[in-house]
Amino acid sequence: MTVLRAGSATDVGQVRTINQDCVFASAALCAVADGMGGHVGGEVASTSAIDVLERHLGSLSSRVGVTEALQMANQSIVDASKNDPSLAGMGTTMVVATLMATEHGDVLLVANIGDSRAYLFRKGNVSQITDDHSVPAEMVRAGSLTEAEAKVHPQRHVITRALGIPGAVDPDFFELILADGDRILLCSDGLSNEVDNEEIARVLASISDPGAAAEDLVRRANANGGADNISAVVLDALVTDEHLDEPTQAHAIVAPLAAVAPPRTDVPSAPEQETFIDREEVPTPKKEGWYARRKRLGMPRILTVRLVVFLLLLGGVVYGCWYFLRWYANSTYYVTSQGTQLVVYHGRPGGFLWFKPTLVEVSPISTSQVLPLRLPTLQSDVTETSLRAANSYIANLHDEYLQSTASSATTTTTAPASSLPALVWHVSSAI
Repeated sequence: MTVLRAGSATDVGQVRTINQDCVFASAALCAVADGMGGHVGGEVASTSAIDVLERHLGSLSSRVGVTEALQMANQSIVDASKNDPSLAGMGTTMVVATLMATEHGDVLLVANIGDSRAYLFRKGNVSQITDDHSVPAEMVRAGSLTEAEAKVHPQRHVITRALGIPGAVDPDFFELILADGDRILLCSDGLSNEVDNEEIARVLASISDPGAAAEDLVRRANANGGADNISAVVLDALVTDEHLDEPTQAHAIVAPLAAVAPPRTDVPSAPEQETFIDREEVPTPKKEGWYARRKRLGMPRILTVRLVVFLLLLGGVVYGCWYFLRWYANSTYYVTSQGTQLVVYHGRPGGFLWFKPTLVEVSPISTSQVLPLRLPTLQSDVTETSLRAANSYIANLHDEYLQSTASSATTTTTAPASSLPALVWHVSSAI
């Protein structure tokens, strides 16, 4: 049986004037939402998302239930944005933790959208559970950026997934089998950007009360700069021995399968002396292993040298084909337009087999800084052999646009000057 004890804390930080974060902490569900958009839009989005989850607490014990609740939260934010122009473009990140019953016992289900994080503290060590949905994080996972470079990347605050975007939500899910003494930290990026893993570990190791630990983490984030709103939820896991006479939700699934038929009372028990057997007359059978049985029956060996060699060759061919296909699928980059932005993808346009292209860069140059005649070509995707070549192509488009703009400006400036002699001549003639 798993019991969770939770505590939370949130603060506006040292720079912002409004706290757009929203937290929820209970024994059944814990969540952190980090809102964004407009003066009050982020606060409305994060609060709306938490409210939807709170209203559906009873159905959040499975992936399907969490996904449906997040989809409803997403639609609520989208509808509010459409109905109130002052809230247009608002959204929120979200990280959620809830207990899920399985036939093997209770499991902690963690879901996230955006760059709000979940950490696991176990035996003095802190490890990140979730993956950030941001431009630098996507580039790190694609191998085009290091962790150190991601921390100072100019687009480190640009997220790739959030609630508040029309369409289906796409959360990541993680399942953890908790041990007694484990602690889970849910937080917004206002905490993770200011407090490193070592400092988080020291706090979680030294402060036993989850609420006090959350407050101390928020205090440290403020002391380290507090450049954003700061939120933290700390969950303590208490895992006890499982007893079928006190079933949890998970046990309710397993217990009927483990039921044993009651002993029959209509058959009289044999006298005690009849239970003894002469071992010389009836020898005790020996347990025969799988290999011994095959050998006794004269069955041929399954694993032979030829079979091993064949399997190794087959594995080599399969791996070689997979490696070649992966190399081919990722041997190019392409430039395209998404809305008003120019973006660079690693891979082949549209993907190749099961290898999908990955976003590696969002250019600061927009479609308004490119000649209109180049836009149809961009929309059909421009393939390059490397990321440097792709960036060079975008730079050339921008240079072409600047040269064209400068040429037009020069023509406009010099045109009135050509009429000056005629004007002077007319004035002279009049005199």
